[in-house]
Amino acid sequence: MQPVGRAGLLAGLSLLLLSGCNFDSGSGGGLGAGVASAPGNGMGGNGSGSTGSTGFSGGGGGPSGTTDAVVATPSVAGTVSVAIGSSQTISVTFTSGDDRSIRGLAISATTLPAGWSGTAGYSCTLVGAGSSCVVNLTYAPQAADSGTLSLNYIYIDNANEPKTPGGTLLIPYLATAHDNVVAALSPTGLISAAIGAGTQSVSVNFSTDNGNAATALTLITDLSSLPAGWSSMASGFSCAIVSTGSGCQLVLDYTPTVAASGTLTLSYVYTDDFGGADTGILNIPYSTTTDGNVVALAAPTGQVEAIQKTGSQPVSVTFTTADGKPATALTVLSDLTKLPAGWSSKASQFTCKQLSTGNGCQLALVYAPVVLARGTLSLNYGYFDAGGTYTVGSTDIGYAATTDDNVVATAAPSGQINAIVGMGSQPVAVTFTTDDARPATALQVTSNLAALPAGWTSPGSFSCSGLSSGTGCQLSLSYQPAAAGSGTLTVSYSYLNNAGEAKSGSLNIPFRATTDNNVVATASQNPLTVTVGSNTPINVTFTTDDGNPASAMTITSGLSPLPVGWSGASSFACASVSVGSGCQLALSYAPVAVDAGTLTLGFSYTNNSGMLKSGTLAIGYSAGP
Repeated sequence: MQPVGRAGLLAGLSLLLLSGCNFDSGSGGGLGAGVASAPGNGMGGNGSGSTGSTGFSGGGGGPSGTTDAVVATPSVAGTVSVAIGSSQTISVTFTSGDDRSIRGLAISATTLPAGWSGTAGYSCTLVGAGSSCVVNLTYAPQAADSGTLSLNYIYIDNANEPKTPGGTLLIPYLATAHDNVVAALSPTGLISAAIGAGTQSVSVNFSTDNGNAATALTLITDLSSLPAGWSSMASGFSCAIVSTGSGCQLVLDYTPTVAASGTLTLSYVYTDDFGGADTGILNIPYSTTTDGNVVALAAPTGQVEAIQKTGSQPVSVTFTTADGKPATALTVLSDLTKLPAGWSSKASQFTCKQLSTGNGCQLALVYAPVVLARGTLSLNYGYFDAGGTYTVGSTDIGYAATTDDNVVATAAPSGQINAIVGMGSQPVAVTFTTDDARPATALQVTSNLAALPAGWTSPGSFSCSGLSSGTGCQLSLSYQPAAAGSGTLTVSYSYLNNAGEAKSGSLNIPFRATTDNNVVATASQNPLTVTVGSNTPINVTFTTDDGNPASAMTITSGLSPLPVGWSGASSFACASVSVGSGCQLALSYAPVAVDAGTLTLGFSYTNNSGMLKSGTLAIGYSAGP
């Protein structure tokens, strides 16, 4: 067979697509073994088969005896669970079931349920085992819902026979109130590597679909028993906290030594933001290649993040061949002038005449969001492999706009914390929230809660895996002083903000221990016995019974008028009373005749604990010859 010229091949493929996208689709038939497939002698052939572990069904009727079949593998196995108000992108990879090229793949007669998007205008020139066609579906539910999405597709097999009906992929879905951990693959689509020609590195990034933190993620797939060619530096994998970003990332290597194809399934468990146990499954289709298959790798890896309005994140997409063999005429098929909001490219088109390894074929993008959003940027590209065959590929780049938010701590009651010695404890609640209600993670109180000031008690340590608004992250303290005193309790903490930056903060809580004390009045002579015609000075000193201060002491009765023979101020007050002679009233007694009686002074004050109290002092006196 003589090679076909590239110009002629492209023209023929264009004509094929124009005719292939208009076929009618029929109904599906039997169940496939975990993936959807088309009729024939491949997977799910002739509408028969058995129930697969993932619950997806394969296509049915059509001509029998053909060997070609399209195999559709969703990136999420089982039910797609997405938190209400969030979104998740599910990649469906189409490959050939028998290594022979299949053409004119298109989505047909598919009506997406509410909340689903991504099939409009989708078609793919060629489908093969060593290359892939990928359609990205996004599920963004706005209300509680459940159901099954039926994705119908048509194509032309290697015998040039249109498959109408072609195949059907069933994807069960569920909208939930809690968050879900989703796993994103980089590179996306079919993982290809050349036999004996090096390693294809694969990153699996775990994040939550609504940005709230999940905890205790553990991979239950045995990393020491992966399919042939697959390996991991770790024997196990777990993350204490999962939210956004690339903080929870598993790296795998695919280094095949023999021809192979299949699907690597990774299963994991975690605890969601409601404290419930949950599970997830990621499908990774793979195959070997010998013809310079092009892979696209985005940097930074994992979810791309940038701060809303003020930040930008450069992103480079490097195109290389998996086996180092040269590929030619690479063209990004996606419209670079119509990228998702926040994304931009200086180039309206991107091509590379030739590529192999290195970064000689690199597309530069920028993510600079102006609104809070998250999603997946999908780039489709076509090229001629080392054998001269036109091939298509796709890569997905997850992204999220974040905020440079801060965690603030608020104490209740606010202001100075007061407690009375011997009168029980004062509870204090410290609530941690973010200043924009966007999530922060990994909050840890860094102050030594086991060594607080005298009278304070705490749990000993405190942390929150995730927080935003409300009272979900609250530290409980108690103040029960044994002696009067005052000071400031400082609560310091660290956290990761919504942009994944490490930050810290502190809260100062002034406190004061008071006593239920009393003001005591003491006369310098009491009782007082004098002779008529004498003049005797009397000093009345006001102090507190425990040495702690009282305030606003005022004599309320007894001075106006004074008894006959007595003299002194008609009123008396002290702003503060404690010890010593700082608060002293001067009187004198100078009788001119025989007399006897009692001088009674009434007074009021505010004691050390702020309580209004009163007291009296009685001074007995007599005058004789």
